[in-house]
Amino acid sequence: MLEVICAVIFVVYNQPMRKYLSLALAIAFLLLIISLFLPKATSAQTSAPTPEEIIQAVNALRISNGLHPLNTHPALVQVAQWEANAIAGGAPGHTRPNGLTLGQWLISLGYPLAGDLSLDGYRSENWVAAKTAEEAIQFWLGDGPHTNTMLSPDRSDIGAAVAVSDQIYIVIETALQTANGEMQTDAETILPAEDGASQNSLLPQYIMPVILSTARPDGDVLHKVQYGQSLWSIATAYHTTIEQIRAWNNLGDDVSLTEGYLLLVQKGATQPAPPSLTPTASATNLAKPSTITPTIKVIVPEITATTTPSILSQEDKPETKSSKVWMMGFLLILIIGGILSAFLLRSPKQS
Repeated sequence: MLEVICAVIFVVYNQPMRKYLSLALAIAFLLLIISLFLPKATSAQTSAPTPEEIIQAVNALRISNGLHPLNTHPALVQVAQWEANAIAGGAPGHTRPNGLTLGQWLISLGYPLAGDLSLDGYRSENWVAAKTAEEAIQFWLGDGPHTNTMLSPDRSDIGAAVAVSDQIYIVIETALQTANGEMQTDAETILPAEDGASQNSLLPQYIMPVILSTARPDGDVLHKVQYGQSLWSIATAYHTTIEQIRAWNNLGDDVSLTEGYLLLVQKGATQPAPPSLTPTASATNLAKPSTITPTIKVIVPEITATTTPSILSQEDKPETKSSKVWMMGFLLILIIGGILSAFLLRSPKQS
């Protein structure tokens, strides 16, 4: 651009004004047209959709297919924003911190994930480079796994995020929480030892399953704490709360459990406690709350298809127009410069 302007100035000051004035005006007019295109190429980032707009668009799609809308959950929003920032920073799609799976990550953030936790539960993630929520949804509707993330009946919550770098990156997370809103009994067993302990203070470094004790004649049930057991896992196993166990045993908030501690976990139990529960026993009961009935007409994948969709390659990203505009402007400048150079070389020298 600067070279062409300098050439025009050279022509105006070194050649007869009348002879080259029309040529200079024509070049200036072409440069003005090019400048009108260039600002539009740099304004794409200012029109990035908001996470709220993305969630509204997904819920509108679900409602149009006869499904209930999803609730925004802070844990899913946190995961989506971390993921979007990572992709915008150059990381591959579906990156996880500390080697966690998506299900482990959600559980470590306190999300009561439903489904078979050995298969990582009912959760999934979509990401794409797109300019609008509608463009992202249309891309995701192109295959079964991405469609299932938005339209699976086995979903109750959603989180969305947007990050902008070279392109606009959109991420959504959807998941199904348990019917009672509490963690499954075996939730803590799927967390890696170090990551689980560092991200949730209620989880010990090592995890031991809770073996239920039988009731005494007076109806009280006492549980002997084993190493690796927490108030959370004990309360979940005996269908009570951490606060209730603290109250029955006069435990303060700063008291930590030690191996061998005898806890009162139930009162007034008239029947012996049920047989020992294995970690996988409760997972099937909480996998699909009865309040959700699949009404969608679209055929969605089975449980194995609810895992994280395959990573989108760089070729899958919607193509932007900014590079085309810059290339067109550059070619026009080369053409104008070539014409001007040829015109000057062919002009007769002045005496």
